Amino acid sequence: MASEENFMRAPAPSPKRTIYTEAMEIFHRAADLIGLDKRVRLELEEPDYEHIFYVTTKLKDRLVPLAPEEAKAFSDLSVTQVRNPDGLERLADGKIILNGRALLGSDVNIRRGHLRLPDGGVYQLVPGESQRFKAYRVQHNQARGPYKGGIRYHREVSLDLFKALAAEMTWKTAISEVPFGGGKGGIQIDPRQYGREELENITLRFMYKLKSMIGPNIDIPAPDVGTNGEIMALMLREYSDGERERHNLRGIVTGKDVRIGGSEGRVKATGQGVAYCIEDYYADRGESVKGKTFVLQGFGNVGSHGAAILANMGARLLAVNDADGSIYNGDGIDVHALMAYVSDPKNLKRSVAGFPGAQKIEKKDLWEIQADMLIPAALGGEITADVAERLKVKLVAEGANGPTTPEADRVLQKRGIDLIPDIIANAGGVTVSYYEWIQNKRMERWSESEVDQRLEKAMKRNYRIIRDISRNQPRKTDMHDSRGYCISKTVDPRCAAMILALKRIEAHYMLEGFSQ
Repeated sequence: MASEENFMRAPAPSPKRTIYTEAMEIFHRAADLIGLDKRVRLELEEPDYEHIFYVTTKLKDRLVPLAPEEAKAFSDLSVTQVRNPDGLERLADGKIILNGRALLGSDVNIRRGHLRLPDGGVYQLVPGESQRFKAYRVQHNQARGPYKGGIRYHREVSLDLFKALAAEMTWKTAISEVPFGGGKGGIQIDPRQYGREELENITLRFMYKLKSMIGPNIDIPAPDVGTNGEIMALMLREYSDGERERHNLRGIVTGKDVRIGGSEGRVKATGQGVAYCIEDYYADRGESVKGKTFVLQGFGNVGSHGAAILANMGARLLAVNDADGSIYNGDGIDVHALMAYVSDPKNLKRSVAGFPGAQKIEKKDLWEIQADMLIPAALGGEITADVAERLKVKLVAEGANGPTTPEADRVLQKRGIDLIPDIIANAGGVTVSYYEWIQNKRMERWSESEVDQRLEKAMKRNYRIIRDISRNQPRKTDMHDSRGYCISKTVDPRCAAMILALKRIEAHYMLEGFSQ
């Protein structure tokens, strides 16, 4: 009996720590501080919907290069002539996709499934097979408007990750004051291992399966890691093709090319938003971005455009890291030359590695470069406690989603390193996505200068409210009013940003009530 009582009184095991539970730590801390209504808290603690499904496609035939030792067995193999050079699509891993009737050969020069190309290499011909891909769409909350969030194509995605990213979109849209909620999704795939036509077929099949879950006033996807305006164009076509009023459906996705309903300034918008926050951070201190130095982690859409805009403001880029390498130049890296190098069709990996205007360094050395600021603009969880201990910067401006772990947050605070949190720093993308959505609804087109002016005002207004919350400095100025958001005590910037988001979301629930 005693043993049974002891068993009954044993403490419950701690919940498993996941990407989502870690990401929600700041939510619970801010919710406690503001006394968030219990029912609202329950509404926000878990997503509204979690969709997992599969898409299939038939892959193309591939040519897989043989290692030199293996190729010796085919030394007498004659060259197969190429009928259509454009039909040979080289991938970053060295394989070649055969599109259409690319080769002109016979049984004489194809032996045991191997052939030699004019480049001298011997390749194994691997017939294309059907393949299945796991796909996701998480819809976190729609209290303030339609679900909104990107489509990610990456090999390291999961339901747990998409839950965290969808929740972050809920906070980000509230902070940005755009009438959206939060969502996120994508496919577990490494897009660099597939050809253009294969990715097109995968995307079309993905949208076919996704169509019943989304809509211009229900859930609005956008580009994210591994996707771009071309992917959005495919999704738009699949969703709207054959519909009687298909042009009213242009707002189903944002991040489109301007020629098919996209917004001016959308491609650079996330990086632009990061730059506006950094500019305002220094202006608040009576300083300028000009002459400041920075280190960049990630050189995709966000990192490259953010770096270019900061360079135009007079800042100097010292080092860059991406998935395939790290580079450094103490005198400064020419950002525009680096963008040209990365976008060169010959650079199959689209990597900064090998850029002639800088020297190669190890990723571990990136964190110890002396600079004014660090901009993490790649994937989540890159800045760990160990990395935070080694940083030699004064400011971290988060261009990526969730790049800093909670443990690293505490280290940054202890070391006095300032932070511009992701849910304000990288909110430029969703803000201009809203502008694109509005333009689609009205069948309008705004100039780039109009978009930039609107974005600058929105980013700096909300960032100033967050600073006031952090400092417990309620005030009303010509640009912003923070009096309704300060909580009579100082808090760290990440918590301040979450407080702003939760107060705005809570207001919707309390004013509208709950549908039964």
